[in-house]
Amino acid sequence: MTNRKLIKINTKEVAVNGFAPHGVIEISMDGDVLHYECTGPFNRELFDAMAVAQMTFLANLKHPGPWASIAIGRESVMSSLDGIERYAELMKTKLPPELTAVATAFVMGPDVEGRTIMGPHFAKIYAEIGRPFKIFPTLTEAIQWAQTMVDASR
Repeated sequence: MTNRKLIKINTKEVAVNGFAPHGVIEISMDGDVLHYECTGPFNRELFDAMAVAQMTFLANLKHPGPWASIAIGRESVMSSLDGIERYAELMKTKLPPELTAVATAFVMGPDVEGRTIMGPHFAKIYAEIGRPFKIFPTLTEAIQWAQTMVDASR
């Protein structure tokens, strides 16, 4: 049997109990950047599924060195109040450095529902945990910034 690395995971692949997750997040790695393709709106259960998928992915990945994350918002980034509170709780969870991004960018173009409403909530969450965070209108800008942050942390 070969040692396969997980190259992509989706929150639909995570078993959940109780209320169904609203929204989908797909996680993949490209170089030093962990990408989250996020299609909302989101609820608490989706963020719980994301946490399980993320830990499964990162434990399998074993990335050699610092990395950054980029969340790409599709369609909507709206979340229920308990969803955003759960996301904040999850982000405050202390993880080993190899499982923690050195910086996080969000990509929310003008066509993404809720970007002006949810952007400040996400910015506050990342400020509270002390992680560099920026919102960009394009993926190209986010990747450039994320790679700069990874390079600076080496």
